[in-house]
Amino acid sequence: MRSVSVLKKWIGVLVLLVFPFVVQARVTGPCSNCHTMHNSQGGSVVAAGGPNESLLVSSCVGCHSSSSASTVVSGTPIVYSTSSAPTYPSDGTSAGALAGGNFYWVAQSGGDAKGHNVQGVTSDDSARFSYVPGSTTAYYQVTCAGTSGCHGDRTVSDQYKALYGAHHADDSPIDGTTVGTSFRFLDGILGKEDDDWEQSVGSADHNQYKGVDRANETQDDTSTISHLCAECHGDFHNGSGNLTPSGGTWGSPWLRHPTDYDMGNTPSGSEYRQYYYSTKGDNLYNPLVPLASADISAAISSVTFNDDTIVMCLSCHRAHGSPYDSIMRWDYKNWPGSGTNGCVVCHTSKD
Repeated sequence: MRSVSVLKKWIGVLVLLVFPFVVQARVTGPCSNCHTMHNSQGGSVVAAGGPNESLLVSSCVGCHSSSSASTVVSGTPIVYSTSSAPTYPSDGTSAGALAGGNFYWVAQSGGDAKGHNVQGVTSDDSARFSYVPGSTTAYYQVTCAGTSGCHGDRTVSDQYKALYGAHHADDSPIDGTTVGTSFRFLDGILGKEDDDWEQSVGSADHNQYKGVDRANETQDDTSTISHLCAECHGDFHNGSGNLTPSGGTWGSPWLRHPTDYDMGNTPSGSEYRQYYYSTKGDNLYNPLVPLASADISAAISSVTFNDDTIVMCLSCHRAHGSPYDSIMRWDYKNWPGSGTNGCVVCHTSKD
């Protein structure tokens, strides 16, 4: 019996060597990269302020921060550059800001105007707003995960428990059934993940975000990226009378900017059909002004206006932080001087 068990063990090793895709864990490498058994090594404390839950050597912010210029360090995406601003927008170099932006601008140059007030980046929990924008909920300190955050199980208050096991999950396919198999650990949210978090980025090299072409403003698909934003900023997304005039129908005239709305619903000759990347009307996907799609099986390089030109929250904003107020993707305040007006990528007749 022992020889059989040994044989099975070696067969398993060979399978992993020959077919490494069988198990596709998010995090690889020595366990000590992330964990410490006793928070002690050679007479010194491993994690200052620890021990941490799940034997972690650092917090969420700590693991995804770096004082180096690179925004991907040993395979880890860096969302908080502590020493210098990353290149924005990314030019494909190692210092390029990732898809969600960076908390550098929140901590160093702009406060809450430049991004979310995440615990571990800023201690500010009340200075900018009395209420969460788009909500009647009192303003509060945001965490990375849990009930006060975006990532992990948003029904669990403790952010470490909310993410438990996700970093080691087989994330293929991304079906939203668990935290580990959800887009960027956003529980229940779907999408196609770019393998370098958009450090290198182009018309065919980007995240593909999930959207839905809603029939009316009260419709809400819980798998879309805009739904995630609406969990805190709900009045900007859905609800009777929030987007269209009271008693009005879905569509123009808008009271607030539409989300989860496909530009393919507009007439074929409308300005929106001229959406572009470099030349007006080229219809190439523009990752600086990204659009969601119903089909997220692959990153699209051009749009057809058939449920692949869905306006979403991230069409205009970054999730973490940006150099611009309101976490905008571009500097429209200083346009037409030194700024950029990304609005005209969709509103092409306004250029």
